[in-house]
Amino acid sequence: MVINNAIINNEKLNIIISDGKIKNITKEKLTGDIDAAGLKVIPGLIDVHTHGCVGVDTMDADFEPMCKYYAKHGTTSFLPTTMTMSYEDLLKVTNAKTDFNGANICGLHFAGPYISKKYKGAQNEKYIKDPNLKEFSQFKNVKMITIAPELNGAVEFIKDICDKVVVSIGHTDCDYDTATAAIKAGANCLTHTFNAMAPLHHRNAGPIGAGFENHIYAQLICDGFHVSKPMVLALYKLFGADRLTLISDSIKPAGLPDGEYDSGGLKVILRNNEARLADGIIAGSTATLLDCVKKAVEFGIPFDDAVRMATATPAEMLKINKGKIAVGYDADLLLIDGNFNIKNVIIGGKEYID
Repeated sequence: MVINNAIINNEKLNIIISDGKIKNITKEKLTGDIDAAGLKVIPGLIDVHTHGCVGVDTMDADFEPMCKYYAKHGTTSFLPTTMTMSYEDLLKVTNAKTDFNGANICGLHFAGPYISKKYKGAQNEKYIKDPNLKEFSQFKNVKMITIAPELNGAVEFIKDICDKVVVSIGHTDCDYDTATAAIKAGANCLTHTFNAMAPLHHRNAGPIGAGFENHIYAQLICDGFHVSKPMVLALYKLFGADRLTLISDSIKPAGLPDGEYDSGGLKVILRNNEARLADGIIAGSTATLLDCVKKAVEFGIPFDDAVRMATATPAEMLKINKGKIAVGYDADLLLIDGNFNIKNVIIGGKEYID
């Protein structure tokens, strides 16, 4: 495949793709399969934290609708993210089929059950527990796990798994010292920073201060609802585009009309694109990752940095060969106009067709 007249970093170039990889990028005129006609070409988006969409949840272990929805909306790779549920339910998810047409599933993100009851958010407290290595070893295909490091045995658990799984600190009431100990043990990310964690305080920097000081990654739900503009910009300044990764944290009602839905066994009320539990607690987002990139730009983050935070940065965190338009990288690409409207989606060197 050859894509002609693609605008990449404000330069008109041609992209040569073979065997699902980018083989060359050149100014040389070539006979092309796709004429980008001056459209911007960016890497396909990578969402490391998303629970569901269009009435389907990760816990349903039915990933085909999710793969299709995400691909259509510009997310070409993602980590289906679990809820805090029973061992049997989690085991079913880890054994589910993940190879479908559409967005690539690069592994699972376990958002629990090893989390804080105080900062459980929209998680079912009934299934919250301390980390258990024997139990966790039964789960295959886990790429990332969110954990509260103040739990009994958590720091040792992190040491045991961090060479195989990206460990993210989240849904936590830990203080600065405990977060620092977790990072030194191998934790390398903060889960939906600011949300469901002890806040950044001038005398107790908490997990956010520890994460900044130790140069780990940080996730951010940039839907304009979960985190205010000033705090989005503050986090961007603290972590930078090479450490801050945008996430959707979308849940089952994403892409559906207002109404009442079930998510992780809890009732979720969707009104005006805001998803909340019956008691008013935020239950997750209904945004796509592209919506979050657009919102970041709207807030004043430069376009290239906003795109990086949804492409190269999560790819580097996960250590996968995606997220860049460069020779040798997977040919997952989006063709967009100046208003972020998607004109074409390329996944694995092929045009995505729903």
